[in-house]
Amino acid sequence: MLLNLSSACLYMFPLRRVFALAADHGYDGIELVMAPEVCLKGVAYVRALVREYGVPVLSVHQSMLPFCPLGAGPARMRDAVLAAQALECPVVVVHDPFTTSWESAAARRWMRELERCLDLVQDSVTQLSLENPGWYRQSDGNNVFAQPFALLSFARRYGLDVTYDTCHAGSAELGVAPVYDVLRERVSNVHLSDLKPGSPPLGLPLLRTLMIHHQMPGEGQLPLAPFVTQLAEDGYAGPVTLEISMTALQVWSRRSLGKRLAQAAAYVRSAALAASAA
Repeated sequence: MLLNLSSACLYMFPLRRVFALAADHGYDGIELVMAPEVCLKGVAYVRALVREYGVPVLSVHQSMLPFCPLGAGPARMRDAVLAAQALECPVVVVHDPFTTSWESAAARRWMRELERCLDLVQDSVTQLSLENPGWYRQSDGNNVFAQPFALLSFARRYGLDVTYDTCHAGSAELGVAPVYDVLRERVSNVHLSDLKPGSPPLGLPLLRTLMIHHQMPGEGQLPLAPFVTQLAEDGYAGPVTLEISMTALQVWSRRSLGKRLAQAAAYVRSAALAASAA
């Protein structure tokens, strides 16, 4: 498996700094999250960073913002696909339409964009990888992809890969290993992070992401070491992408950030080695 660092972890950092940190701490690649800097400087700038630091882009993720140069909402999917194709990157991580009904206007817009992107990637090294959604409130259980079998059925129907997010599975209280068992046949990318118990201060969604979700592996309640060992035993050879919140990485301290990135990398590698020692 390949150890991948998501630029979402350091979304407010210059992209050059993200590449340097990944190189300095032994990561095999970057998950490039589409961001304003990428849009302003272009894919050629990203290619130059890949050459300079020797760290390839192993996956591209649609923008975390609600818009991109191609438009708002579902257009972010196509924006990421075009960047991935220019970078000859095999994995494009896309989010679901966050809807409770396929009859909704949002779902119909999302499906039109998905079909357009499927045409773009046809006969291409680039493939769409649909991420399992997290649960942030009770109503998220009504999402069309809330249950892993629904996501798997859709992925099979449209020939999609799956990006398996451990924190999202944990937030749905479905279990890390059981959800992986359902989705494993389509998994091309893993988002690895932990989940802490409890509720965020004031119940604010942003604080939930920063302080409860997407925590350092081994510092929450999810059985991530056995899961990584299982990945290694399965012969999984795709990216294991560290997607950890900025607060968990302690980005305000240069020294702490470096130590936390090294700690996360060591955690994954140690768990993977346990498979060969068994």
